Amino acid sequence: MESDEEVLNNLQKLTNVPKELLVEKIENKRKEMRGLLSFEGAAHLVAKEYGINLFNKPEKNLQIKDLVSGMKNCNFVGRIFKISNTNEFKRKDNSLGRVVNLFIGDTSGFVKLALWDKQVTLVEDGTIKIGSQIEIVNAIVKENTFGDLEISVGKYGAIKMAENVHLPSFEEMNERFLSGKVSRVKLKDLFPGSVEIAGTVVDVFRGNFIFNTCSICGTKMTDQEGKLVCPSHGAVESNPALVLSFLIDDGTENIRAVSFKQSAEKLLGITAGELKEQEIEDRNKFISERLIGKQLLLKGRAKRNKIFDRIEIIADEISEINPLEESKSLLAEVEAKLTTGVSG
Repeated sequence: MESDEEVLNNLQKLTNVPKELLVEKIENKRKEMRGLLSFEGAAHLVAKEYGINLFNKPEKNLQIKDLVSGMKNCNFVGRIFKISNTNEFKRKDNSLGRVVNLFIGDTSGFVKLALWDKQVTLVEDGTIKIGSQIEIVNAIVKENTFGDLEISVGKYGAIKMAENVHLPSFEEMNERFLSGKVSRVKLKDLFPGSVEIAGTVVDVFRGNFIFNTCSICGTKMTDQEGKLVCPSHGAVESNPALVLSFLIDDGTENIRAVSFKQSAEKLLGITAGELKEQEIEDRNKFISERLIGKQLLLKGRAKRNKIFDRIEIIADEISEINPLEESKSLLAEVEAKLTTGVSG
């Protein structure tokens, strides 16, 4: 059993609330129960008020690759290797909002953390910067519209400087995560992570192909009582965006591929606004005629679809295969293997 001091320390770390205030709340709970409640029991009730289960302690030192959408109260350490520009916007009530995105990596992967409003000052005053090693406490993990994980640190979370942690340099992370260098793999050997694949489109999944995004943050908007609403910014102006879902085959396997926004528009040669003008049946016909039978080169992120338990690819870059360039690439690959074999 933990001592009262250990319980208090754990509660303080989970809530990021001053110990003095927590002790006051705990003692008030005990008074309400006429002394029939232990210190630990009262601490548990206080923790529940903050949305935290004190007896379900978060894992220590989670790696970024272990983060899953829906996680709460998770802690991990990483290095900041990229910081976006600060984006200012007006909310529905005309108040000014601000957001800046941090890209944080470790040896296993990277994730994006959005800092909102007052949190932005951490970047502006130089408290955290590119290269900083930080500990994220009580993070909430969610999946955005495009299949990427994002984290946020709310009222009970914290960002702390991390010491005595050995992580790759931000230069190494830039090279690994942002350089665009990925390995070409066969579909039968596909694994989660950044990949490049080549294959032929054999089918297009029917759908609407258009969704509405927030003009401020680009998040998918939802229809609430006939109004389009952004989860973060409310009823603001929307922009149409394009989404494609198709089946690609390379002779070893076939998988579902998804493409969004500009990459999808470039592939089809049409904007989301132009496609939106067409009837849904016309959209299906147009897209099927444009894609089925095409040989494509896809670069993106392979991920496991938890519902169907299969690997899919979110394509960031799509281009048609140039037979001549592909032949040169294959020839260079064969020559490299032959050279390695001779030298070995």
